[in-house]
Amino acid sequence: MVRARRRPLALAAACLGLAAVIGCAAAGSTRPAGADKAAASPSVSPVDSVSEVSPPGQPTSPAAAPSPEGVNVAAFDALAGREASAWARSPLARAWGTGLVVLAPGSLTSGPSGGFSSDAAKMAFINGDLVFTGSPPSAAPAGVVTWPDGSTMKVHVLSEAQAFGALTSSKQCPGCTTTALAVTAVRPTTLDVPTSRGTASVPAWAFTLKGVSAPVIEAALAPGSYVTPYTFGTQSEKLGPLGAAFVGGMSVSPSADGRTLTVGLAGSPCDTAWGGLVAEVGGVVVVGGWMHDPNPDQPCAAMLLLRKAAVRLAAPLGARTVLDAATGQPATQEPA
Repeated sequence: MVRARRRPLALAAACLGLAAVIGCAAAGSTRPAGADKAAASPSVSPVDSVSEVSPPGQPTSPAAAPSPEGVNVAAFDALAGREASAWARSPLARAWGTGLVVLAPGSLTSGPSGGFSSDAAKMAFINGDLVFTGSPPSAAPAGVVTWPDGSTMKVHVLSEAQAFGALTSSKQCPGCTTTALAVTAVRPTTLDVPTSRGTASVPAWAFTLKGVSAPVIEAALAPGSYVTPYTFGTQSEKLGPLGAAFVGGMSVSPSADGRTLTVGLAGSPCDTAWGGLVAEVGGVVVVGGWMHDPNPDQPCAAMLLLRKAAVRLAAPLGARTVLDAATGQPATQEPA
């Protein structure tokens, strides 16, 4: 096994394309369960239980730890308060519950469900080497976005030519030699897209590719009709006071009653203890965690592991937004 000295988890997370920016943290201790304050001020809740996703041979739970190792809980509280305040003033927060926030821009294009007929056809598609040979569409998609709860939003839609232009502008391999793939037909349809308000049905165009059994679907959302999350990350100097063990909350999974969050944390095989941090501030919940390596100066396998820590809330999550303390942006929410 390749071994290397322990790297900062922020670097490891970035290498894997994780949304959270993993920071650093200082020694402190959790509050007892009775120390939770009202939602108007930050409060840190203790870890309820822990587990991890790890390769065979790795422990499935951390060594017992009476309190967080190497993380300053008071500094986490203070950061959570600042991030909650900044979130409340941000344009993204205003759109999060009432507008159209597309969580992953890549979800606006859906490849053929049955795959491509050949590697050559696939390469032509991802490189935007397409030529339209069909007839113009006889209708256009309805300019309405619909959510699971029945709520709707009117949007401006792209024309067939504009949507086709989005496909041909891909150019993911400009140096590759490809043979143009014929697009023989187009029709209006809808596409399911993950948003901040749940999976939404958005207007789209379905393009039929020659020799491919299922169509490629491209969302017909015009620029300005939706926004995407922007993750600038919290500046490192703001994370420094939290201590060297601090890590961000990459993902959260609420329990059925909304009183417990399982927080995904980035760790290494050398961690012997880890746990979660949570602060309830006004209308948001801020999460993070900590990792303890008893021998930080010793060689460690260059492997990033997903640890999980469950934290309790003073009140059910409800419609509150969960922010990753490392970035100040919404954490990825996953089903329980």
